[in-house]
Amino acid sequence: MSLSLGSLAPRDVLDVLLVAFLIYQGYLLVVGTRAVNVLRGIVVFAGVWMMSQLLGLTTLNYLLGRAGTVGLFALVVLFQPELRAALERVGRPRGREGSQGGAALQDLARAMERLAERKTGALIAIERRTPLGEYAATGVTLDAVVSAPFLEALFARNAPLHDGGVILQGSRVVAAGCLFPLQSSDGTYRRYGTRHRAAIGLSELTDAVVLVVSEERGSMRIALAGRLGPDLNGSELREQLRALVYDRADLTGILPAPVAPPPPEAGLEVRGEADGPAGSPPHERGSA
Repeated sequence: MSLSLGSLAPRDVLDVLLVAFLIYQGYLLVVGTRAVNVLRGIVVFAGVWMMSQLLGLTTLNYLLGRAGTVGLFALVVLFQPELRAALERVGRPRGREGSQGGAALQDLARAMERLAERKTGALIAIERRTPLGEYAATGVTLDAVVSAPFLEALFARNAPLHDGGVILQGSRVVAAGCLFPLQSSDGTYRRYGTRHRAAIGLSELTDAVVLVVSEERGSMRIALAGRLGPDLNGSELREQLRALVYDRADLTGILPAPVAPPPPEAGLEVRGEADGPAGSPPHERGSA
């Protein structure tokens, strides 16, 4: 059966484009989460099922058909939180989120400045396209509006959630005290403290914008795509947040190429790039 391009109506092209768009959006919802491995398993299961039908393996085809029916309901129960989050994101008002997001970024930048002035360590991840639900599950679930006083309270010294990371979703704080994956200790940033390595590690695995404040130097930096940016002042931080969160930009031209810190014998203070001196308590090293 042959199909010429001339027989394709505009409605058919629109139909194909819409299906492709929905498949792509569904992929964005699961990439970077535990659902990716499940999706791979479903693809393998469907492939074996189709092969059993083509080869006429009646018993195997029957068993796989029964398992597929039961598995569909099991997936709905297993991924109920992810499905709820996806539906909430689809129904979220875009215009209103934009105005609220602008105020949230201002409060976020203000909180970062105050924490840096007091040399209070902080680690904050802003979700973009890759869902951060699996990392939020490692901390304490919250549902609070982003505000400078609230963020300052979360990272206050001796606070219960001081050592963990905070995850922002739009204009909401969804979790605090979260554990982020560490960047390999034998990598370019091996001499940085735990908090900085956690920021780099999360940015390697997701497209999140990760903000970090050093306890020792009181510096503010951004990690994205496995790279750590330079020290920022308040205006630079606001400008880059606006570009990265609103425009979905990358840090090309903003972040320098990864360069290992200079050795101690060069006469420079290497320890200042870390979250705390060696042998300091965990809360001073900024464990995340």
